[in-house]
Amino acid sequence: MTTDASNTPRPSNAAMPTAARPNAARRNVETGVPGFDEILGGGLVSGGVYLLEGMAGAGKTILSSQIGFHRVRQGEKVLYMTLIAESHDKLLGHLKGLSFFDETAVAQQMLFVSGYHELMRDGLDGFLKLIASSIYDYRPSLMIIDGFRSAREFSETELSLSKFIHELNALVAALDCTTLLLAPLSGNEPHPEHTLVDGLIELNRYHDGMRRAREIEVHKMRARDHLMGKHFFRIAGSGLLMFPRLEAQCAAQPGPVDLKARLGFGLPHLDNLLGGGFAQGSTTTLIGPSGVGKTLLCLQFLAAGLARGERCVYVGFYEGPQRLVGKAEAVSIPLAEAWQDGRLTVLWQPAIELAVDEIAANALATVKQTGATRIVIDGVEGFRDSALRTERFGLFLNALLHQLREAAISTLVTEELPLYSDPGHSRAVRVSALTENLVLLRYAETEGGLRRMISVVKQRESAHDTSLRELSISSQGLDVIEGSPGAAGTQSMPGLSATLQATRKT
Repeated sequence: MTTDASNTPRPSNAAMPTAARPNAARRNVETGVPGFDEILGGGLVSGGVYLLEGMAGAGKTILSSQIGFHRVRQGEKVLYMTLIAESHDKLLGHLKGLSFFDETAVAQQMLFVSGYHELMRDGLDGFLKLIASSIYDYRPSLMIIDGFRSAREFSETELSLSKFIHELNALVAALDCTTLLLAPLSGNEPHPEHTLVDGLIELNRYHDGMRRAREIEVHKMRARDHLMGKHFFRIAGSGLLMFPRLEAQCAAQPGPVDLKARLGFGLPHLDNLLGGGFAQGSTTTLIGPSGVGKTLLCLQFLAAGLARGERCVYVGFYEGPQRLVGKAEAVSIPLAEAWQDGRLTVLWQPAIELAVDEIAANALATVKQTGATRIVIDGVEGFRDSALRTERFGLFLNALLHQLREAAISTLVTEELPLYSDPGHSRAVRVSALTENLVLLRYAETEGGLRRMISVVKQRESAHDTSLRELSISSQGLDVIEGSPGAAGTQSMPGLSATLQATRKT
């Protein structure tokens, strides 16, 4: 059911109520939008007035409706007041395709009222009386005013608009009715309501060439320690999904970790090079050119954890789960059973237009849900190059690895080096500076052809052997062979010395 202003009774004193509970503590109002309450610093404050601004199509109506139906599910009433010419039937028709929409709640717990004709006929004073009478009659805990631009346009002066916002603030605060005002983006142009509202939230779109992404930013939030800056969100079938920027979040509290415990690959000769293995909860970069064995070493690391009864997570961008598990089984790395029974979780995201915060949120949530103690992030260069806003990738990756480290999750990250150019000038060196351990894989040219070589360049928390060893890959599995080729015709790929010098400085 929808209501028109002309049919709504209004008490004569509706516009100026007396505060009913001036000293009452304001309760927290959760929005129910994934990630939004975290960005807001916990949620909205009851009785507050919040301005949501955004260009056309930014998601303002969906966001406010999603919040409204969430409050309905909490047993509350919601008043949705429109100042636009669009019919309520059309608005509801658009919302029906989203899973949060509850048709049974419409006209019962969520009432739609049009104030368009009231505003045109009686101006802001008449509209305020309509708001007051509707709140008194219906007693909602949340009110949404969609199309607040019309109120701006019908205000004769900035003073009259400021007076309207002031009286609206007093009204909803007295009746403990949290209010959302929806308006188009005003750019850098100041408006009186910006200083009078309790919160100012902007929905916008970021563009990089042909690519687009949705972002939200909280400019102002009274009584809340909100997350600063812009955060990615997308619109899905369930409504808006928001992903707080990882580097803007508070550092995680350190979890229990045994620095004496060593986690190896299950390859005795390689584990000996590592002094028994990596420290629990440490992060390790495997760097090397394409095809040298980085992914297989990661899978071997996960298989060693599974053999110890651990749960593991693989995050990759190039090979799907079936192909990945088949690749492992082809070299006698047993992963199929663990993948099928859930002890191994494979998160595969093609390296196209990546939302890095969403991938990180999914990875961290999976680790927490499964109780995993080992994780592999395979192909960080694809992760970085496909991400929007690549300039923040270093801070983002540092924040992600920090959260994993503080949760005592042992992490392997792979980074590809160019096959022939000087890796001493590669971005991989900067990524390796974020991790405690660095294992270098490369090719060596011998008279008999190419051989895969492996060495431990850096290991911060234990002694290690820097000897160069050959990495053997066959259908029987992986192995590290004692001794190097040592032939007179042996020649390394260019740039190794530069890589060693650069990484050892970290």
